[in-house]
Amino acid sequence: MFEAMKMAKNAIQVYNSALNVSNANIANLSVTGYKSLDISFQTVLDKMMRPGTSASVFSNFGGTNPQQFGQGVGVASIGINFSQGSLVSSNRPIDLAISGRGLFIVSDDGGTTYKYTRAGDFSINANNSLVTSAGMQVYGLNASGSIVAITGLTGDVSEYAWDTGTGALNHNGSATGYRIAMTYFNNPAGLGQASGTTFTETLSSGSPASPISASGTAGTISSGRLEQSNVFFLGESINSLEIQRAISANLNTVKAASDLISSFISKLG
Repeated sequence: MFEAMKMAKNAIQVYNSALNVSNANIANLSVTGYKSLDISFQTVLDKMMRPGTSASVFSNFGGTNPQQFGQGVGVASIGINFSQGSLVSSNRPIDLAISGRGLFIVSDDGGTTYKYTRAGDFSINANNSLVTSAGMQVYGLNASGSIVAITGLTGDVSEYAWDTGTGALNHNGSATGYRIAMTYFNNPAGLGQASGTTFTETLSSGSPASPISASGTAGTISSGRLEQSNVFFLGESINSLEIQRAISANLNTVKAASDLISSFISKLG
């Protein structure tokens, strides 16, 4: 009974983690550029009581299967789902959306370290720099192709728009000298979550590709549009119900085992 309670307790902890993931996805349903999390499970062998045997070549007796005592459940992985979100109009030409695997390059420490995001809801701050909705500096490419902070902008954001073919930022139809910088990772699911909808490089993701402008490699861009969250609400709702059902079933197992133990102790008393 104690083994059953232990297994059920571990399962409840695992499914509670899954419920937290599902709830986080639903909470970010309307967040621009949000990429949902996927969780997967694995069985955990609890105990091998006796290994199997092969059939005897000297008799008619067959072999025996191994005797395995129960299997628990564990979290196999929690990764980022980088599937494409739907693109919607923002009515702001300075906003950008990516179709493809690319990421915008941003920084919150003056370029000492970079972060990466799919959220292209940009604005111009008091220092005349292009920034994300969270105030992070947005980076671009200059005429020589070097990565630089997009600064020195003037005028209202409505006066700016992107050339979707070259990625160039124009001000009232005239070139500013900047192109949006984009990069990509061979394993984006291995990126680390950072503040807001930004991601950081990890050993799993590998290093980012050299910054490039809009192209087929990193994807194409759409001016005046934004990428919506890729959370599938109906799917997440169903997952939440299934997880809650699993938690409830394991709670019932704990209660049944506890009642049996209490009954046994009372009879001893």
